[in-house]
Amino acid sequence: MSPAWRIASPYCLALAPHFNTQEPVWYVGCKTLDGEDKQFFSQTYFDVNYPDLARWSKSFPNAARSCFITFGQNFSYFACAQGRGSIWAGIPSDLEDKLRKSHDIPICVSLGVKNAWFVMYPDRRIAWDFHGHYSTLNKIIIDAAPGAIVYVAISPYHQDHYFVAFQDGSVKYNFLGGPPEWSILMNEVFSLWRAQRVHQHHANTAPLPQPQIPQYAYGHMQRPQPQTHLQSQLNGTFSTPSSPMAIHQSPSIHNASLYQHNQHIQQSTVQNISLPSKEPHYGVSAMPVELPGDMLHPLPQLATAQLVDQPAKKRHSLLSKIF
Repeated sequence: MSPAWRIASPYCLALAPHFNTQEPVWYVGCKTLDGEDKQFFSQTYFDVNYPDLARWSKSFPNAARSCFITFGQNFSYFACAQGRGSIWAGIPSDLEDKLRKSHDIPICVSLGVKNAWFVMYPDRRIAWDFHGHYSTLNKIIIDAAPGAIVYVAISPYHQDHYFVAFQDGSVKYNFLGGPPEWSILMNEVFSLWRAQRVHQHHANTAPLPQPQIPQYAYGHMQRPQPQTHLQSQLNGTFSTPSSPMAIHQSPSIHNASLYQHNQHIQQSTVQNISLPSKEPHYGVSAMPVELPGDMLHPLPQLATAQLVDQPAKKRHSLLSKIF
């Protein structure tokens, strides 16, 4: 395959659950090995099952880099793009009500099983309703400091599978029971992280060259402090050494000084889900930030780790196996 068709760095990868399709439905916005930003998606079924989303995602320039898409069950989806507002269909009614009443376009939305959902706004305000599922993730979110969480994904296939990333570069996840090849792929990723952490540590602690100082001048040059890294811990779980995260976000997110935390959780009875209308709904606000991207997916165990950019081939093979 030529470099023009090979993924170097994904901005957004979304996998839709199987529903009356002979093959998986997927979408990828990415930078290819030839340096261009491109959109790839499953032939036939993306346009057939999500016609309004397909038209919207191809209707403006720079969509490959700025468009964020997440799929849920029964043809549900949410998508948004910087400066282009948002579009959705078939999402839970309580999430839709929150989206309509908000003046901000979310930077992260995740749709799970049985009407479970999570939403994050540019100032790191978060809201969620897991309807009794994802209990471990629910506790993680409640215990997290305001503004500490930067990304959450919940599986539309399994009520306990999740992935969450934090401001300090750590991640937690649970894919217990997943395919065993996930472990092999993630061990390769963790080995690369360890090597990059060692390289980063040496770069931060290397002495700086001292400048020539005239005899009549007095000065002092401070050496930079080494970067603090989160130490790995083994307590019945697998953890990896930390390294800088590779999440695309605007400076406004990192420099925000005050965050609010919405911890309203409803534990309600799961109701039967009827097939939602595929009629799309559009948001009118312009999204002021860039969306999370370049997320790596983990081992089938609960763990704490750090994220970095990975080689194209390994990242592509890994992301294609995870939701």
